[in-house]
Amino acid sequence: MFHREIIQQLDNWSQKPSRKPLVLRGARQAGKTTVVNTFGQQFQQYIYLNLETQADQAIFSDNRDIDALVQSIFLQKDQKFAQRQHTLLFIDEIQAFPGAFNMLRYFYEQYPELRVIAAGSLLETIFNRGLSFPVGRVEFMVIRPVNFPEFIAAIGQGEALKQLEKIPASDFAHTRLMQLFHIYALIGGMPEIVDEYARSKDFTALSEIYDRLITSYIDDVEKYARNSHLQQVIGHCIRASFAEAGRRIKFQHFGRSAYGSKEVGEALRTLEKTFLLSLLYPATDTRLPLIHDLRKSPRLQVLDTGLMNYSLRIQTDILGSDDLNMLQLAILSEPLFLVALRIAFISLFVRGDTDIQICSHSFRY
Repeated sequence: MFHREIIQQLDNWSQKPSRKPLVLRGARQAGKTTVVNTFGQQFQQYIYLNLETQADQAIFSDNRDIDALVQSIFLQKDQKFAQRQHTLLFIDEIQAFPGAFNMLRYFYEQYPELRVIAAGSLLETIFNRGLSFPVGRVEFMVIRPVNFPEFIAAIGQGEALKQLEKIPASDFAHTRLMQLFHIYALIGGMPEIVDEYARSKDFTALSEIYDRLITSYIDDVEKYARNSHLQQVIGHCIRASFAEAGRRIKFQHFGRSAYGSKEVGEALRTLEKTFLLSLLYPATDTRLPLIHDLRKSPRLQVLDTGLMNYSLRIQTDILGSDDLNMLQLAILSEPLFLVALRIAFISLFVRGDTDIQICSHSFRY
């Protein structure tokens, strides 16, 4: 497992005296489980529960009282109850047993010394289904795909990372940073993809992983549609979203389909809750506060550039191009564009004046 910056955020959460149970959100396969497993290694005791397994789910279904539940968890996992203040409890795939969400409030109220993290897929899709949710008694954190600095570190380019973090950067670093950014834009930031590329440096070895990721998104999301028709619409929207990325879209006949505005809108909003895509509405008034105009057509952004490139079969074109602008960099998503801008700023402005440094820092994630 390569280093993820969110580990430091988890550590900050862990050290807070007023700490609440943490709900870790993010798209499927963005690295939630791996990150928490890595974070858990620093504790004297680490308890992992997967509520998609019958045995772990039974612990919650058989123990509705918080005292019995906590003691049962420690007993079943052969951990010392007396050491709970030095224990991290990770409840993974919590969406498989929604009743576990309500129990988080009792962890906060009666066992504040126990560090509790919950995570799962498509959490937002079940929040509005009559679920009793412990508002005000949990914290949230979002994990996203691997960012550019993490990618550079993962593939062993430590010196390039130092240059990226240096302000102003050395003149000679610009070309190398743009080469690395080119690769990053090509393969994207899904952790499994980055991990495989870091090991093999082989683009052809990534195809099977891309296929598996896209298939898992379609299979997983469709389980949460309210009917079979919406399942079909969601499946279509996932496939069509890669071709529509970076553009302002219309819900009516989205992706050259026969689907209407209402059903496409519901499907896209469901996908937005899963972090697979974002609908960005414009602000049409220059006065503060800026308010999104929901009457306008939104611009569509997808989770990951690598998934998009692979789905559209344009990876070969990107690999053979020296200029990403010729391949419509705007569709690669706004965060990547900002990274490219930052590289340009820190490379061009080498004088080191305060104003330039502040401007350059603003492009950091």
